[in-house]
Amino acid sequence: MGPASLEVLRVAARLAADSPGKEPRRVLEKAARQAGERLDPRFLAVDLERLETETRQYLSTYRPGQRATLDQLRRAALEAMRFFRPFRPRLVGEVLSGTADEHTPIVLQLFAPTPEAVIDLLVTSDIPFDESETTYQYGDGRTERCSVFEIGAEGHHFRLEVFAEEDIREAPTMPGGRGTFRLASVRAVEQLLAAGEG
Repeated sequence: MGPASLEVLRVAARLAADSPGKEPRRVLEKAARQAGERLDPRFLAVDLERLETETRQYLSTYRPGQRATLDQLRRAALEAMRFFRPFRPRLVGEVLSGTADEHTPIVLQLFAPTPEAVIDLLVTSDIPFDESETTYQYGDGRTERCSVFEIGAEGHHFRLEVFAEEDIREAPTMPGGRGTFRLASVRAVEQLLAAGEG
């Protein structure tokens, strides 16, 4: 056994493109079953990175209009990040990785003294929101709960995950054993848009 075959990755990329937001590990496992192969858990993190690359390539080849959608989502993310600048926002997820479509939520991680500070900004700006919680794990094994606020703006769905201010120093681990979150600051998103990167 070893890393997933190119055939598995290509099937998984098509499945991922057809089901944005679905857990990449599950997509990879389904593709492996369809190809009659087994995944080697030792190579899972590498296979998930390869899947992300293959999905971007699939989208640029077979869905060229996705590039414009991705740019639109990133511009919306940048505008929101500027609005939430006091909370040092970071873009994460499919909009950052380049695998998003028009139905993908824009996920921002905010770093605030308290969740109430974000609520105050939303309320004083007259922005309706839904509130929930999620739990993330860190590399050292600890778990932390964070508040989540879902908002809509200009036809886009935003998911705001609020962490403690000091948590900006360490990104939590992504679900499914995919390593830590890749985070992009305002400047990094500006550079992505300027470079036209997928």
